[in-house]
Amino acid sequence: MKKSCFLPLTLFGAFRVIGPGHPIRALVGDEAELPCRISPGKNATGMEVGWYRSPFSRVVHLYRNGKDQDAEQAPEYRGRTELLKESIGEGKVALRIQNVRFSDEGGYTCFFRDHSYQEEAAVELKVEDPFYWINPGVLALIALVPMLLLQVSVGLVFLFLQHRLRGMENLHRTFDPHFLRVPCWKITLFVIVPVLGPLVALIICYNWLHRRLAGAMSGQQTGPLWGGGGGEGGEVRQTRTGKEWNQGSRSQG
Repeated sequence: MKKSCFLPLTLFGAFRVIGPGHPIRALVGDEAELPCRISPGKNATGMEVGWYRSPFSRVVHLYRNGKDQDAEQAPEYRGRTELLKESIGEGKVALRIQNVRFSDEGGYTCFFRDHSYQEEAAVELKVEDPFYWINPGVLALIALVPMLLLQVSVGLVFLFLQHRLRGMENLHRTFDPHFLRVPCWKITLFVIVPVLGPLVALIICYNWLHRRLAGAMSGQQTGPLWGGGGGEGGEVRQTRTGKEWNQGSRSQG
């Protein structure tokens, strides 16, 4: 009798869908790959495979009848996704998202459907600011060193020319003795101001850009972050019939 309880699952080809079990991280403008597989592994070439997002089950990518169904994608993902099918014969696929945006951050649902049987798993994508690791002090130092070297070189050349001109002054007494004399504070000002000016402007520009990107990230994030619960590798088991998925696909249109 115990064997009969598992017999229907075997006959109908039951499987589980397993996600990575941890958030996938990507930088803005980079690529992200969201892996997904079925267990036990088997050939998924003839299955329907896809990713969608809430709300309204927006289609991120859909693979059906051996082809990618680009026409059913949500507009914001058209031309930016690719299904990696090198290991689909083993039940393993991955969704590649190109030119990652802040709005791509959040939860994704990967599903495999074999006839009327469907299983899903949650995958979470975290999008990070490419400038988050730049310390303003390091940025200022990087900008300061070449400018400082340039200004010191200009100052040395200026002093050298002044020395040569003063030598010429001794030979030509007809010149006003105060004509070629430049106070030291003017030379110091000539060297320091061109260094501090661009440096201050660079720091202000960095802070403005960092606040703007941080605001865009928080403002465009969609939905709550997905947790990994439910089983092995962040597995989420939630069976949906083909009719329910088709209704979800039509609603996003």
